[in-house]
Amino acid sequence: MASDLLDGAGRWVENDLMETGSWRVSPILGVKNVRQAAEYYRDVLGFTLDPLNGVFQPSADEPGGVYAIVKRYGVSVHLQIRRGEVARRDSRAGERDVYFYVNDVEGLHAEFERKGATILQPPREAPYGLRELVVEDLNGYRLVFGEELP
Repeated sequence: MASDLLDGAGRWVENDLMETGSWRVSPILGVKNVRQAAEYYRDVLGFTLDPLNGVFQPSADEPGGVYAIVKRYGVSVHLQIRRGEVARRDSRAGERDVYFYVNDVEGLHAEFERKGATILQPPREAPYGLRELVVEDLNGYRLVFGEELP
């Protein structure tokens, strides 16, 4: 059984289980208004949202819906209602919430700028062998889009 290793440059090399696609993860982000969040991910961050069943709204008294799943390139982000008080997000520099491994950070940066995303950090090289872009969504979640350096 293979295990996780660091290569000669100190970069993480995934084990065989990850390479076969046996595991996947989808973050569940708590939000006050699911519909508004899902539409932001669709309109600003380029995710898809099922036009018929994209936002689950079990009753008319929850017009913002209670759950949605947005997708982009096989990655899903789940958005779930938080009915009570949502804790104030007071992230400090360097703190992140979700990490996406992508292929074209520069292209995403241009796309996100064009669509008016809140960019906290334009693409830059990190000391651990990745080029990263940091975006904040309308609920204050910090999303990192990173690609391996050649």
